[in-house]
Amino acid sequence: MGGSAGGVEALVDLMANLPGDLAACVLVTLHIPPDARSRLPQILSRAGRLPAEAARDDVPLEPGRVVVAPPDRHLLVVDGRVRLSAGPHINRHRPAIDAMLGSVARWAGPRVVAVILSGSLDDGAVGATLLRRRGGCVLVQDPRDATFPSMPRAALAAVPDAVVAPSRVLGEALVTVLAQAQAGTGATTYDEPRNAMPDIDDPGFLRADETRLTRLACPDCGGGLAEVDLGAISYFRCHVGHRYSPQALEAAQRDSAERKLWAAAAALEEHAAVARHLVGRLSSDEVATGRYREAADESAETARMLADRMHDRTTDPVPPTDG
Repeated sequence: MGGSAGGVEALVDLMANLPGDLAACVLVTLHIPPDARSRLPQILSRAGRLPAEAARDDVPLEPGRVVVAPPDRHLLVVDGRVRLSAGPHINRHRPAIDAMLGSVARWAGPRVVAVILSGSLDDGAVGATLLRRRGGCVLVQDPRDATFPSMPRAALAAVPDAVVAPSRVLGEALVTVLAQAQAGTGATTYDEPRNAMPDIDDPGFLRADETRLTRLACPDCGGGLAEVDLGAISYFRCHVGHRYSPQALEAAQRDSAERKLWAAAAALEEHAAVARHLVGRLSSDEVATGRYREAADESAETARMLADRMHDRTTDPVPPTDG
């Protein structure tokens, strides 16, 4: 199960309708700040009949228990055991829903049910697609029922045959779908291709699942991004492992562009100050002082225009996706 903004309320509704003898382990990833003290396990334990706990590394999965991703760690599953990873952020999050779903898709795709709940942007859509391609089932909170419908909408666009239900009946729907999933064929042989760029001599290296290289730079590390086309949705990955679904990449690029613009304004102001300092030091050289004064005026004016433009942005340049 994965969610973000508005996800706690949906999880509480869902947990209230799960039986105490649920024949499956429930994994939960909710977007939380890295320095937060999450009380989600206690909240979910009180909400229903299943005991919930923060995930611990190398613990086996057990039916009838709820395992919650801790702050600043991806919740993964390897051979039926929990793995906590400090790997690269995915969709600007750690923990990320796509990381969790991709992991369980590799381990036991046909026997897994994914549930995508309220949240912003589109984390979870790629993971749900990977899981569906491996034979798993996908449930999505009805966007009309979600406090923030963007994440459910993105999942539905990527997996059109997902089961849709409001949070108050998602628990019942999950039990029904889970009974069908239990008849799955077992673990798959799928294994995500390993990152091997340092071991090859081709600067245009593409992993086996990557469709094409792009000219886009990773907003986190500056590395080149490759696109992985999954049909209904694609995602972007750099060679060290940062990954972005489309909406997450746009948001990351927007943040990166703003940081660069403020850095440019700061550099221009600093240049203007240094040029004016030289005007005072070289007062006897009229040609030089005139050149430095002109350069200082140009940088100062450009910096003012840039800063004013940044301050005057009173509206979001992107149409809201949640509302």
